[in-house]
Amino acid sequence: MAHNSVGDLITAASFNTVVDSFNVLWEDPKDGSGNVIVYTYDNALHQSQVDRRYGWGLTAANATVVAGNKVLANDYNKLTAYINSGEYHREDANATMQPMVANVNQDILANDLNKYETLIDDLKATTKKFDLGADATLTPTVLSISNGGTPWGTADLATALTRGTLTCELKYTWSSYTLARHFFNSGGQCIIDMEAVGGLYGSTEWDYVFDSIDSIFIGGKTTYSGGPIGTGVKSFYEITDTYVQVFNAIGFNGAYAGAYTGQGGGYSTYGGREVTVFAKLGMDGTDFVMTVKVVLTEDADDVHQVDCNITLYGGHKVAVDSPNSTYMSSSNASNHQVGGVNYIFTDRTATLPAVAQVSAWTYSS
Repeated sequence: MAHNSVGDLITAASFNTVVDSFNVLWEDPKDGSGNVIVYTYDNALHQSQVDRRYGWGLTAANATVVAGNKVLANDYNKLTAYINSGEYHREDANATMQPMVANVNQDILANDLNKYETLIDDLKATTKKFDLGADATLTPTVLSISNGGTPWGTADLATALTRGTLTCELKYTWSSYTLARHFFNSGGQCIIDMEAVGGLYGSTEWDYVFDSIDSIFIGGKTTYSGGPIGTGVKSFYEITDTYVQVFNAIGFNGAYAGAYTGQGGGYSTYGGREVTVFAKLGMDGTDFVMTVKVVLTEDADDVHQVDCNITLYGGHKVAVDSPNSTYMSSSNASNHQVGGVNYIFTDRTATLPAVAQVSAWTYSS
């Protein structure tokens, strides 16, 4: 945008426009009266209304200038500190830190804000706003759901081409849709992990599957796995009020997939074992809920039932103070500090969901 200026100096009105634009990301979108918009869950608008994807849920960046006043170096530096902290929150040590104005008497020109507008516009237009750097708390095992080693599977000849499934459900609950938005918008992720141990049949094969996938992360940016196998299909803002597939993994033909029980156990190295994750959204009274369904599908070659203990873990990852206290104890703190006051991205643990079981592991042929 073209800034209003007095000569080359930026006006308070134009400076405040940039601050307000940044606050759409830092805090939340606002209406024409300057009030934060409180969005309610609507299946269609959740997917289509882009403004819902803005807002990390922080207290507004306090960098505005009184109308008619001259914009001072100190005002510019405060906005710079906030922007640097937002970037550190997204990218940690890889973030580009914008320099402060060293001379307190330096004039702030209209074009000095151009780089900030470019950055803000880029974040709004891309999924970069959902990024989360190293300043985060990872809690992958809030909930565990075990099948107790109960045998499952079709236990028939490979020529029958049948593939039984094992399914369970869990849910992530926030006390409001707004908290869920802030959780995902600030880089928070819901985590699914699994393991297979014990029994006579299937533990080697299924644990290889789970290790190849590693953890599954459902976020505002995308759904992905930490391992080399698996494809994320949808992000939080693409999930609807009926189950949609968000992740799938198949094709586990690794060197050890079935090697231990291959002929004697009736398990081959063929890659038919499959892990599929579905998710749906909805309100439960005033609570907002994301329900996740995990489906395990056996290989057609599995001629013995799987009797290992399969456990699903549900957890989350959430943004915390950024930069962290160690970083802020170093000389780098000057990128986020003005007049001895820290302007940092603050902990988002208040947005954490409760994690609970919906249904136990259930076998279907």
